[in-house]
Amino acid sequence: MGKAYLSDEGIRPLEKLLKTFCMKTGYSQDAVFEGLLDYMCSFLNPSFTPEPLQGWKYTKQDNETFYEMMVLTCRITGEQIIKKGWYDPFGDLYMSIHSNGGGKEQYFTPPAVASATAAVNLAGLKEPSGTRTPVGKRITISDPAGGSGRLALAAYCELLKVMQNEWHWSADKTEANRPFISVEDLDYNCVKMAALNICLHGAFGEAVCHDTLTEPDKVRMGFIVNESMWPFPTQVPSVRRESDPWRFVCTRQWMIQQQAKEQSQGSGDADCNHVAPASPLPDPVQAEAPKQEPKGKAVQLTFF
Repeated sequence: MGKAYLSDEGIRPLEKLLKTFCMKTGYSQDAVFEGLLDYMCSFLNPSFTPEPLQGWKYTKQDNETFYEMMVLTCRITGEQIIKKGWYDPFGDLYMSIHSNGGGKEQYFTPPAVASATAAVNLAGLKEPSGTRTPVGKRITISDPAGGSGRLALAAYCELLKVMQNEWHWSADKTEANRPFISVEDLDYNCVKMAALNICLHGAFGEAVCHDTLTEPDKVRMGFIVNESMWPFPTQVPSVRRESDPWRFVCTRQWMIQQQAKEQSQGSGDADCNHVAPASPLPDPVQAEAPKQEPKGKAVQLTFF
């Protein structure tokens, strides 16, 4: 499976630059790949000036190469999005540098499979008719084991097509109601990849690092993506690091469900489904962290 990713010509210039840099400096490919993720997340923070990175071991001359890799990543992504609709440069690069083994033995879903899965899941999806979700009327695409975010990206692009081709929404209405992407994963680097992928596709979203099975309401780290593009279409992407669980849609949803369960048990009702639904959560694109914890149970927000 790994060799199949080497055949993707789109990622080859970035792969060549990374490997050449590693040969010249002696750094491992894994270290440079992770450094690229950290560099881009720092560079794209909402203050629009690179943030100091703790533990950054690279020299000023090395930083010039990281900047070159970042620019090349953005150019490749833009070109491939035009050709393919969506593109995951980080997942492809990761698979390419580990095609002969190594790494964490992670294999990301092939792009064709991701696109097919999105099309099957969204086939026949009906236009919302005033139904409110926990995040207002904005459809949220959620993947609790998202990896680099490619399944969510495929669903995002497919849903945009549905909005315009099947629901016959105008370009302005589609733009005003763009889906929100929520990706969760246990791996730090996957979360960084997902956040950057969401950012480079111009989507609103979040990427959260936590264990969705044992600690779904906890956050190890995460990113709020492209909040700088709202409410004005600045066309300036952003990736902001965040650790407050209340700033993420996915963790607020888990907290509300747990709260509803506790209320149900306290009232003697064994079935928490009978708890009255809470008011919808604010639109995550506009929302500030709530000052008080909402009560009750929210409805399911995941379409994918």
